[in-house]
Amino acid sequence: PRRGMRSYEPREPLILSVGEEDEVSIKDAALAVAEGMGYQGEVVFDTSKSDGQHKKTASNAKLMQLYPDFKFTPFTEAVRHTCAWLKENYETARK
Repeated sequence: PRRGMRSYEPREPLILSVGEEDEVSIKDAALAVAEGMGYQGEVVFDTSKSDGQHKKTASNAKLMQLYPDFKFTPFTEAVRHTCAWLKENYETARK
């Protein structure tokens, strides 16, 4: 039988994170959301503020060991789907 993520029972956390090679910067994430929402204006980044944490890589080795065939949805596709869902459900989504 096929095991799903809902059947994971151990107490140790299971990190659901893409591999380091698929990480995206905050800038790229912001631009993807702007595009996904159809925003046509300029995206301005406040360079007077701290850059914050540059990177926090988490290992998904345990996830991939348990579910070797697991595939993450590509980032831009996931953002596009999420933005489409939000636009379609805006009035009933938690505000």
